This record gives sequence, C-alpha cells and structure tokens, in this order.
Amino acid sequence: MAIAEAAAPLLELTQIEKVYASGEVTHRALRGVDLTVRPGEFVAIVGASGSGKSTLMNIIGCLDRLTTGSYRLDGLDVSDLDNDERAHVRRELIGFVFQGFNLLPRTSALENVELPLIYLGCSAEERRERAVRALELVGLGDRLNNTSAQLSGGQQQRVAIARALVTQPRLLLADEPTGNLDTKTTEEVLALLQWLNRDQGLTIVMVTHEPEVAACATRIVTVRDGLIVSDEQVASPRHAESHQTLAQDASRTGLGGLTPPADSFAMVVRGWWMAIGLALRALGRAKLRASLTALGILIGIASVVTTSALGAGAQDRMQKSLSTLGANLLMVVPAGSSMGGARNAQGSLGSISEDDGAAILREVPTVAALAPTMSANVQVVAGDRNWSTRAVGTTVPYFEVRSWGVEKGALWVAEDVTMAAPVCLIGRTVEKNLFAGSNPVGRDLRVGKLPCRVAGVLKEKGQGSFGQDNDDIIVMPISTFRRGIYRLPDNQVNNVMVTAKSANVVNRTQAAIESLLNQRHRTPPGEDADFSVRNMAEMMNAMKAQTAIISTLLLVTASISLLVGGIGVMNIMLVSVTERTREIGIRLAIGARRRDILSQFLIEAVVLAAIGGGSGIGLGVLISNSLGKMTDFSIAFDPSIMITSLLVSCGIGIVFGFFPARRAAQFDPIVALRHE
Repeated sequence: MAIAEAAAPLLELTQIEKVYASGEVTHRALRGVDLTVRPGEFVAIVGASGSGKSTLMNIIGCLDRLTTGSYRLDGLDVSDLDNDERAHVRRELIGFVFQGFNLLPRTSALENVELPLIYLGCSAEERRERAVRALELVGLGDRLNNTSAQLSGGQQQRVAIARALVTQPRLLLADEPTGNLDTKTTEEVLALLQWLNRDQGLTIVMVTHEPEVAACATRIVTVRDGLIVSDEQVASPRHAESHQTLAQDASRTGLGGLTPPADSFAMVVRGWWMAIGLALRALGRAKLRASLTALGILIGIASVVTTSALGAGAQDRMQKSLSTLGANLLMVVPAGSSMGGARNAQGSLGSISEDDGAAILREVPTVAALAPTMSANVQVVAGDRNWSTRAVGTTVPYFEVRSWGVEKGALWVAEDVTMAAPVCLIGRTVEKNLFAGSNPVGRDLRVGKLPCRVAGVLKEKGQGSFGQDNDDIIVMPISTFRRGIYRLPDNQVNNVMVTAKSANVVNRTQAAIESLLNQRHRTPPGEDADFSVRNMAEMMNAMKAQTAIISTLLLVTASISLLVGGIGVMNIMLVSVTERTREIGIRLAIGARRRDILSQFLIEAVVLAAIGGGSGIGLGVLISNSLGKMTDFSIAFDPSIMITSLLVSCGIGIVFGFFPARRAAQFDPIVALRHE
C-alpha cells in the first residue's frame, strides 16, 4: 500500500459539486466531494439509489460536467475542456462498462468492439486484430460474429468489457456491471475485473449498490446524499510499474496539453471513408425503410433525366430538320404567303419573280447560289399505282441550295430547263409507293396530266422542320412545271431560295436583298413591302428558344418531386435520429466527437440520396429509351445532365440531412444514454 501511495494520482477530485436546475427548482447531487485514485487501484463506489454515485461516475467519465470544483485526470485538468477535448479524453484514457451493456443491436460482437477504434482512426486491419485479441482476452474468441441477440447477458457484458479494453485505457469505469446478471454470471464478470486489476494492473472504478459486489474491490468508497461518508482500504492495490502523466505523454494521447492535434489529410480521408462504411452498415440494417426513402429521390431524378432527354432530343430533331433545308439559307417569299401551314397576316398576296431572283444573284455579291421555285400538290400515276405528292419546279442551283444529291440515276441539267424537258427526280417516299422496290430510273410516270421520265431518285432527307416528309416530292425543271402543271403571270414564282456564302454574312445578305427588292418593287417609305425575307437561322433560334422554355418548365415540374423526395429524406433521418438516440449516446461515451456524429448521419443522408439519384438516372434512361422506341421520338442524353442530377441528389442529401445530423450531434451523452 505504501508503494501505491507513493505513485502520482491517476484521478484527483477536489470539492466537486453538481447542481441540477429545472426552472426555479435546484437539486444538489454532489456536495463538495474529494476523491483521489492512484494507478493500480480497484475502487468500488457504493451507495443507495439517489445518493449521487452515478453522477460522480459520469463526471469522472467526462460524460457530465461539474458545477464547481477541480478534476484532474492523469495530471491533466479536465474541468473546463470543450466537447471535442472531453471526447478525446474518453477515447484515449477511459474505458466504459455499462449496466445495460449498451451494445449496438444487429451488430456483431467484433463490430461492437471495433467501434472505439474507428474514432481512434485505426486502419481496418488494426481494428480487427485488436478487437479479436480483446474478445479472446474475455473468453469470446469463438463468438466474433454473433450479434447481441445471439449472446447471453454474461456474454454481452464480456463484449462490453472487451470494447472498454480495446483502446488500452488507463482507467476502466464500470457502472453497475452486474446489475442485469444472474449469480453465476456475476461471479464470472467480477472474477474477470479482479484479474484485470490484479494481473494486468488496470485501474478500475466501479459503481454498485450491492455490498457483496463491492467486496471484490481493494477499496470501498461510500456515498450518501452527495457526500463521501467513508473511504475504506480493504486490500492492497497493485501498482502500475511505469506511469507518465497525460500532459507529459502528449505524443501518445495527442492532446498536447488541452487541445487535440490537427487531423492530417490521411486521417481525414480515412475518417470519411470509415464514416461512409458506418453509414452503409446503418442503412443495410433498415433496407426497406432506406429503399422507400430513396424512392422519392429516384422518381425525381428519373423525371429530370427523362424530361431533359426528351427536350434535348426535340432540339436535336428540330436542328436536323431545319438543316435539311440547306446551309446559310434565306427564303424570299411574297407577303401574305403561307409556309408550313401558317399564313402571314400581311395583307394581300405579293409577288416575287424569276427576274427578282436574277437581280439578286447579279447585285448581291455575298450570294453563293439562288433557285426560284414553284410548287403544287399533284396526283402521280405510274402503271396501276397512283400517289398524291408535292411537285416542285426549279432550276439546277436548287440542289446546291438544298445540299441535295441523287441516290440513283442523275440530276437533270440546265439544258433540260432551257428545253422544258419532261424529266423529273423523285423522293424515296414516292419511289416506295409507286415502284414497290423496283428501279424507277428511266421509267415513265404521269404528273397530273404531264407525262414525265424519272431521271433519278433523290437521297433521303427525312422529316422537315414543320413535320412534312421531305422525301415525298417530285422535282422538275421550272419551265416544265410551268408548261404542264400551272403557270403564274410575269414569271412569278412561289419563292426564291438563296444561300449566303458563309454564316457570317447571312444577315448582311438578308439586308442587301431587302434593300434591292424594295427598290425594284418601289415600296413607299413607312409601308410594308409586298415580300419578306426569312432567315432560317433566326427561325431555328426562335424554335430553340421555345423548346428550351418548354424543357425548362418540364424540368421545374419534375424538380418538385425532388423537393418532396428531399423532405422525405429529412423526415426519415429525423425518425432515425430519434430511434437511435441511445446508439448516439454510446458512440459519444466511447470517444466519438460531435463532428463524428454529424458526419455519420450526414453521410447516411447523402448516401441514401445518392443511391436514389443513381437509380433514378438508370430508370430515366430506361424510360427515355422505351418512349423513343414506342413513339419513334428522338432521344438525346446529355452526360452533363446525368452528372448534374447525381450531384443534385447528393446536394439534396446534404441540405435535407444537415438538420437531422446536427440535431444528433447536439445530444448530451448522458441524456442520450438514458433514452428509452
């Protein structure tokens, strides 16, 4: 005993008072307690219920704060440490054994024992090695993978002791360690505690109300009404041979006096990786609830991906359709003429002639090619087949303007225009309906009442910008069209198609054409012209803008379901925090910092949202492809939308998971441990 008295105190309490206040009512749980515990002692604190022994234990374990007094642990004044510093002390110096075991449910013995090592920052290999050793030390080496429900009460308490020992603490605190055990198991647990004290030199402070349990200690301290009324040495303690104070051994504890060390980048990465593992484990224990929660995010992201794919597909289809008209295209049409089924509200029909086209080609140097055109709906007959289609009369540059070539046969030439030759080119749709797969080149057909020979088949163009079939067409020399289909007076035409030399000069070309035709048609100043020049690029931009507006509205509508999904995540996480309050208390008691709890629940919310987002992207792709196949609608997937959707889902997890996570992190360890 003289040796023990010579050692520096491990635990030193001086005039400790603890006052609880509830409104105007106060309760003094401790009334000036003085207690010193030296290394190697086994101290039993006994007293009746309400005597203050549990409050004293909580203050010793840094779970509760003293009101007044001084508390030094291993030479360090811990009275005024902040929450993170107190968590560091619990993690490095103290091991807890609770009356109710306080093991995580649906978690194996090995995982329960590994838990404190996670907050120490140990690697997975080190955690497993140390946890296995600790379980073997308490005789449970063959029960590593058993959950709490598969263990007896005595075995659960042994797991709790192994968890307390795995961090190699300087002080073991046991709060009623035999309160829920039968006589035989009580004896086994007490024998284990005595062995740890006697043979391993571990300092133990145990709280109990049973004298026969206290009898196994080397020293018995009796508490009554918040005061120590007796302190009796009943056996000689075993002194720990070597001992350094916490302040001197800063390299071991990492406190460096009163502040924990800054985490290195590797430790931060490892900490987040372990937090993700904890989150996945927690979600795996409640698969159905997690799946239903992720469903809201899944539906929202799937809606966003689907609508964006359809919107992008619509824009892509529109762009391809307009590109079939030709590059850098301008259309000169009479005022009041219709295009794509819509008539301009510009008064009576104006007039455009081939002479206007010739003047444009001659006077506007930025024009690359020009083709006057006339068109009409006609009935075409070939043998015993007939088909209603659109006939176009034009000149040879038409094919340059439209960027159109032949797939079979050859284009008719300028001489055919001069001679009004009865030749024509047909589109793929006309070929399919009149010639049923046979080669039409060189064969005769009748366009209206005009006999005509097929010179070739035009390359497939597909659907146009206004929904028309570009391949349902017959193209013939404009002179032939005037002779056999119909003619307008004064060489008038339905429109003149103009191609500018480059995209950079389209607007300049348009302005030059308007100025020239105003002069030729003698348009009075301030009055509307009897013609209009339509810029296909402007039409494309206008249609793009309209499509973008519709896509945005669809995305906004789809995003509402994301908001609902986010609210669902927050609701479920709040429920989870309430259900797992005791678990939070356990984690805090064994050394978790508030930010560890915050990050764990926040990562759970983010992982949950990310799972929903990833699944939603997959579902959105599936739905979009299915709609595309069923409706022959153009689908276009933008990878940036998918990446953004996944980031948005993670952002939802952060935004809607932060409040529940913050609430969990603010729990007081004592309140959380007492939660039922």
